[in-house]
Amino acid sequence: MFASLIALLPLLALTPTLTLAAPAIPATLSKRAVGTVRNCNTQGQIAITFDDGPFQYDNDLLNTLGDNKATFFVNGQNYGCIYDYADDLKRMSAAGHTIGSHTWSHKDLTTLSWDQLHDEFYRVEDAMTKILGLKPKYFRPPYGKYNDQVLQVAAQRGYTKMILWSDDTQDASGAPVWQSKQTYDNINGQSGRIVLNHNVIPGTVYDVVPHALSVTGSLQKVSIDTCLGSEGEWPYYWVQNPGNRDGSWTC
Repeated sequence: MFASLIALLPLLALTPTLTLAAPAIPATLSKRAVGTVRNCNTQGQIAITFDDGPFQYDNDLLNTLGDNKATFFVNGQNYGCIYDYADDLKRMSAAGHTIGSHTWSHKDLTTLSWDQLHDEFYRVEDAMTKILGLKPKYFRPPYGKYNDQVLQVAAQRGYTKMILWSDDTQDASGAPVWQSKQTYDNINGQSGRIVLNHNVIPGTVYDVVPHALSVTGSLQKVSIDTCLGSEGEWPYYWVQNPGNRDGSWTC
């Protein structure tokens, strides 16, 4: 018996207690394709999306959205630490909004190595698992920039869809509020649009979003997974029950 245990000791010694990223798997082993999404499929619907949070305006934004649904692509540490906004994520989820990954630190993914990409994805997954008990299936690459390696890593990590957009309010590029509002004016009741906004910009939260809800009144405001119709799915993997903050909830 003890001889058997001794024989196992080298294997136990090689077992890590904590890893920051999933082991890198050669790209040639990736068999799954990540779908690229730029438009919705369902008539009469529009998907309003927000990048770069969570941030301090989230509760006001959720109040403004009311029963309308949106999609939030969150960073781990961009404008703030995701763990400091755990209650915001819980409220988003409870209200029926969809939460996807925008990677940990909002780096240009096309400049990163295979292992760095794994880490950027993993750390958001780890945070969402701790906070919500859920791992996302959808992601949006920062700046909308990606390459084959990004898609290969995303596939290895179980992502099913990369969500881009059809319309950009240009708020992150410094567009004035009137110009961002015009993005919604120009939609003019057309179905199938995915609109990019940033919930870290006060003008977007307090001026553009109320206008958007008003001028798109004839369209149902839904989350990405809903607007994809038959191509949609539950946008998460269930991992565990939501957790409570402990010493590991740090950025």
